[in-house]
Amino acid sequence: MFIGILMDMFSAFNLFAGQIIPSRGWFSSFYFPNERLLGSIYFVFSYGGRCVQGGTACILSFCRVSAVCFPILYRKLGHPEYAYTMHFFQMIGVVLMATLLLPRDYKYMLVNGRYYSELTDDTFQYVFHTVVATLNILCVVCVVVNNLITYVQFHLKFNKKGAVRGNVIPSTQYQMSRGKQKREASLERMTFIVSCMEILYFAFTFYAFLIQQSLNKRIFYFLYNILCAVYSSYSAWMLLIVSKPITTEFRQKFSKMSTTRSVRSVSSVIHS
Repeated sequence: MFIGILMDMFSAFNLFAGQIIPSRGWFSSFYFPNERLLGSIYFVFSYGGRCVQGGTACILSFCRVSAVCFPILYRKLGHPEYAYTMHFFQMIGVVLMATLLLPRDYKYMLVNGRYYSELTDDTFQYVFHTVVATLNILCVVCVVVNNLITYVQFHLKFNKKGAVRGNVIPSTQYQMSRGKQKREASLERMTFIVSCMEILYFAFTFYAFLIQQSLNKRIFYFLYNILCAVYSSYSAWMLLIVSKPITTEFRQKFSKMSTTRSVRSVSSVIHS
């Protein structure tokens, strides 16, 4: 969770410091002499951060489909070997982008009155855009398919349980069922927003990188900056944080942990 939130915050900072500020010619005495270094940093963290965001969305969708369809596997996901694997999956995109982008040359080019950092190798730029579009395709397919399976499977299970139990559900079980349904409704809204953002990002990059490669740079960066800013604000982790059922559950677990620790400390004092 920490990696996803940290990358969302850094992506927003990288957007303003690495692209918006130099595009207006501000601090030109700093940016232009260091255009290769600053360009490589901007591109690596821009596209590497996007890989982390996409990987995080894939992991969350996998966790949700595991919780609904494979509960035994879901209970194992908190174990270190699974957690390290998920962290590796999150960060492998940054390593890939750094390997591809760090050795390249970059230059600030004046387009329609704005300065934009660009790759100087047109051949590599085409290959790189193809790689980015392919990764976006894999990401959006993974997220949408997992969320669709989760939605269908959960509602099938919920409706089946309701039909079997009928009207003889005890009040405690009914309250638990209602709470679970509310939490799932909140998660469904979250996954709907994330899926829409993934589809929009995929559609934009696919069009700009593969279909209309001569798209005006100012228009491209205007739309790209909006998508990046919105995605960093409404990413999967951010939506989890503001989700009321999730925050309530975290508070309950935290209070239980605090109570357990206080009881243990009191017990140790008594025995000593």
